[in-house]
Amino acid sequence: MKKELSHRSHELKALGWNQEDLTRYEDLWDYSQRWGLINLEREDRQFLKKAEKLLPKIQNKKISVKTIEEKSYYLWLNFYLDEINTFSNSNLPKNKQAVWTLLIEEEIKLLKELQPVMGLPDTLKAKNLFENRKQLINKAFSEFDAKNNDKVFNFDEVLNNSEKDIGKNWKSITEKDPEANKTFPIIDSANIEKLRSVIKEDLSLYMKENFPSLKKDL
Repeated sequence: MKKELSHRSHELKALGWNQEDLTRYEDLWDYSQRWGLINLEREDRQFLKKAEKLLPKIQNKKISVKTIEEKSYYLWLNFYLDEINTFSNSNLPKNKQAVWTLLIEEEIKLLKELQPVMGLPDTLKAKNLFENRKQLINKAFSEFDAKNNDKVFNFDEVLNNSEKDIGKNWKSITEKDPEANKTFPIIDSANIEKLRSVIKEDLSLYMKENFPSLKKDL
């Protein structure tokens, strides 16, 4: 596949492609441009080639590829961080910090630092981070004296009732761990940096070992 300056989903949309296929095309195109078509699964390569055959020859136009801050996954995390911080400002005791704030802040920092592609292959792996979050929350209770806040943050309700401009395909961050909706752990300010360090180490290791665009052998 030739190196292009931008995907051409708008042309495929005009040809009648549905939103699901358009999103898949954009993610796979982004990944292939950065890491090469050969690093995709055979089915994904065939999907991109099918799209390429439908499109006329391109005229080069200088259009920027999305930055990590513009990626849907990043925007989704940032949405939850904003909502949790708003909730915390009104519902947490003084000198306490929400563990979820630390979890999301550190993941966002790592996305900026490591710069994964966050196309479809990376995003699929990122969905399994719910396991890491669950273990880190348990560790916050067992090792960092976390307590459950009197008022619980409703992850599902916040997303479903938001009037903000959110992604159509976004789902609750606790979708795969419904039990997380029953607690909202908070820790004392004295333990914040220690827990933050543990979170960063855990999430960084997972990303480097599992996100296809960050694997050193690609």
